[in-house]
Amino acid sequence: MAVSCQSLGKVYLRPPKMADLVYYQKWWQEPLSNYLDLGRQNSKPSSKAVADFKKQVKTRYVPGWFTIVMWDDFFKEIPVGYIRYRQVEWKKRRTEIAIRLGRDHWGKEIGQVAIGELLAYLFFEKGLEEAWLKVASFNQRAIRLYEKCGFIETGKMMDSEYPELTWKIMSIHKTKFARLSP
Repeated sequence: MAVSCQSLGKVYLRPPKMADLVYYQKWWQEPLSNYLDLGRQNSKPSSKAVADFKKQVKTRYVPGWFTIVMWDDFFKEIPVGYIRYRQVEWKKRRTEIAIRLGRDHWGKEIGQVAIGELLAYLFFEKGLEEAWLKVASFNQRAIRLYEKCGFIETGKMMDSEYPELTWKIMSIHKTKFARLSP
């Protein structure tokens, strides 16, 4: 499964490559990003999840994962983050999405472009009708990004392991999607 290099400006999505693993490792080791994404201090992806991902990249079968890439002025690829979809509910035609950018690339509207590209792929190539995500209720920067992309809050849930943590559930329907440029 692959997405053709869909681009808007200098940002595009492509399947992960072996050379990207060093970037993924760096992004997964970033304490503030892990806290914002996972909702807890000192959190990071499990070593099993990382090993499974590496195996998939080696076999070139990484369903749902895309590296977010920018071109520099010399058309050299610079991986700046990743975006993914998972838990596709084909009967309901919906899926969960998630995104992570390296900290050096926050606030540059890259996330907005990447989300727009993934949504266009999911809605118009995969035939899905809805995308949803969960975000820690304290992560206001991410919530603003998702709202800019057209997501609306559709619910809340408490974390099963950490009851003090609340997640916002946000979603967007295909009929509300417009590919926006920042």
